[in-house]
Amino acid sequence: MDRVALKPLKRIVVFVLAAAMVAGVSACGRDDSKKEEQQHIESMMAILVQVQKNLGRIRQKEAVVVRLSSDVEGLRPQSAEQVGREIYSNIRFIDSTLSASRSLVSTLEKENRQSRFRIEALDRMTGELKGDLDKKGREIGVMKGEISKLNRQISKLMSAVDVMDEVITEQEDQMSKAYYIIGTLDQLVARGVVLSPGPFYRFFDSRPVLAGDFDIRNFRELDINETRDLYFDKPVSRLHIITPHTKGSYDLVGGKNSSLLLIRDEEEFWRKSRCLIIVLE
Repeated sequence: MDRVALKPLKRIVVFVLAAAMVAGVSACGRDDSKKEEQQHIESMMAILVQVQKNLGRIRQKEAVVVRLSSDVEGLRPQSAEQVGREIYSNIRFIDSTLSASRSLVSTLEKENRQSRFRIEALDRMTGELKGDLDKKGREIGVMKGEISKLNRQISKLMSAVDVMDEVITEQEDQMSKAYYIIGTLDQLVARGVVLSPGPFYRFFDSRPVLAGDFDIRNFRELDINETRDLYFDKPVSRLHIITPHTKGSYDLVGGKNSSLLLIRDEEEFWRKSRCLIIVLE
C-alpha cells in the first residue's frame, strides 16, 4: 500500500488517542466544559477526515491525468481535444481541492490554538499536513510541466491551466453553479427569501417557510465542483439550514466562535436544492 496514503490515517489515529486522553483528564470537570471539549474534538476530527479525503481524491485525479496524457500523441485532433478537456478538468479539480485543503488546515490550526482545550499533538500534525500539501503542490506543478510538452493542440488547451477553461460551454457553467445565503430571520424576510412567520411563531416552534419565489441576486454564487467547505464566523448552535439537503452528504461542525460546513458528497448535497439557505439565530 502507498506509504504516503497511510500517513494521514496514522496521524488521525494518533490524534484520536491524544483526544481520548484529554477527554479522560477532563472527565471530572463540569458538564458544560466537557460538552465544549467534546465539540472541539469532534470539530477537529471532522476537519482532519475531510483533509484526508481530499488527499485521496487528489491521488485519484493524478492517476487519471497520467493515464489520459500517456496515449494522447496518437489520437486524432478531435479526440485529442476531448482528452485535453478531460485532463484540464481533472487538474482544475486538483488545484481547487489543494486550495480547499490548505484553507481547512489553516482553520484547524487557528481553532486549536484559540481553544482552551488546545491539543499540542494537533499543532505538530497541522505542521506536517502543511508540509504534505506543499509537497503535493510541487508534484502537481511538475505534472503540469510534463503535460505542457504534449502535442501543440493539447498544449494550447493546457496553456491556461491555472485560469478558467474558456472551452467549457455556458450550459456547463450553469450546471455547476449553486447559491447560498445566511442571515437572521428578519433579514431573510426583508430580502424576500422566507415568508414572515408572524409574531407568535416562536411559541409554536414552527420552521421558517421559504418564499415561492426570490431574487437570486441576493445570494452568493459558488461552483459546486470547486467548493467543498464553507466557513462562517458564527458557532454551530446559531446556524440552521432550512433548505433540503440529503443527510450524510455534509457535516456542520465548529468551535466556540466559528463553524465549517463540510460537503462530503457534492452531487448528493446539491441534488435537492441548488440554493442553500441558513437562518442565523
